Amino acid sequence: MMASVIICIPTCSRPQGIRRTLDSLAALDTRHAVEVIVGDNDAERQEGVAVVEALASRGWRWPIEALPVPERGIPHVRNRLVEAALARPGVTHVAMMDDDEAASPGWVDALVEAAAQWDADVVGGAVLREMDSDLANWATRHPLLQPKSRGRSGIVTLVDSTANVLVRAEALRRMGRRPFDERMALTGGSDKQLFTRMQRAGMRFAWSEEATVTELIPASRVTAKWLLMRGYRVGMTDMMVERFHKGRLRTAAGEMPRIAAGFVVGAVGPLLTLDRGKRVERLGKLYRAAGKVAGLTGLRYEEYRKVHGA
Repeated sequence: MMASVIICIPTCSRPQGIRRTLDSLAALDTRHAVEVIVGDNDAERQEGVAVVEALASRGWRWPIEALPVPERGIPHVRNRLVEAALARPGVTHVAMMDDDEAASPGWVDALVEAAAQWDADVVGGAVLREMDSDLANWATRHPLLQPKSRGRSGIVTLVDSTANVLVRAEALRRMGRRPFDERMALTGGSDKQLFTRMQRAGMRFAWSEEATVTELIPASRVTAKWLLMRGYRVGMTDMMVERFHKGRLRTAAGEMPRIAAGFVVGAVGPLLTLDRGKRVERLGKLYRAAGKVAGLTGLRYEEYRKVHGA
């Protein structure tokens, strides 16, 4: 059965990135009907809109639309994209990826096949990494710079990111008009929040190792400071999501042993090695624990105020 897939891509101040993403989509090898919607969150320059309009004027391969979204924040863009996608006649699935990624030729078909094979409402796919500059030796082993892979395809309990995902249109409709939590506008984490809600609603998740995209990582993200603060942010948003569903006290009670362990390992571990990579990785456990405390107490670190890459 042929699916009708609307591919939704949020972008902000990354004209080279969105062009690379769209070039990869033009090369898809698929038997399904495809449309593309780009949501541009740069209210002033709208460079993403300009890229889309230039491609469309030359007769791009797929139907494509650019949507300016002036209210800053990823969930605002995602909600606008979902609204536009679900308004398309006959849409069966909504796919999402980021504007710093390129899809493999078989990406869409691998996602759709996995959804059918495992009767899944949500299918996630592997994210490979490509550096835009030489990687320092100390950073080569850092977990945040490794491919996001599960080793095999199949049913999983949760998919936590829109970096590479396919969602049944009907499943998205069940989550309300604005499924992404706009309180998390610049913190990140609204994708995990939505998928956790879907999990609690009894929806099914699967994973496809074959549905790959490749993320281009800029040099500005290969620094100890960025890696440590990303760990802090992930810890914070994980606790925000848990608080939304379980409340502050239950979440704190369940997480306190892990938070305490993170502080101990993160404080002592870096002193026990001369390897810079290991020091940063171990110190990251302290930062993640501190982020969890911030998430429990309501402190906010808005990582997405700054755009990395071009």
